[in-house]
Amino acid sequence: METLYQMDSRRDSVRSIEMVEDLCLEALQRHNVTGRDSVDFGHALARSTWENMAETDRVISELSRSWALHRIGRLERSIMRMALEEMWRMNIPPSVAINEAVELTKQYVSDRAASFVNGILGACVEGPPALDCPRAERGGVSGCTREEEVN
Repeated sequence: METLYQMDSRRDSVRSIEMVEDLCLEALQRHNVTGRDSVDFGHALARSTWENMAETDRVISELSRSWALHRIGRLERSIMRMALEEMWRMNIPPSVAINEAVELTKQYVSDRAASFVNGILGACVEGPPALDCPRAERGGVSGCTREEEVN
């Protein structure tokens, strides 16, 4: 979370995967995370989240209809990006990823922000919404109806 927040906060144009790795290592050391599995997972999550951020941001933007992405707090964006990456690519059960994201948001932002985060993430439980469907044609949680997803 810290790594993603720091990367999002940078004003310069230098935002490389190497920087993600360095910031992640610093955060893990600062929090005394030393177990090989935990360190490997932290690095993989930070790297994957950063690499897939364009897709994730598109989903967050679409689902937060009344809020432009830049109007969502950096911390909330970082938490949602991380949770979506866990759910979609890291094989973390959605209930675990969402609960963790909501608790982090409550701890570091507010209960109101946590409700917002919960709503966005809850709409993504079945995977990334199919955002290329016209809004009026969308059904269910996944964006498009199952028939549209197959076709």
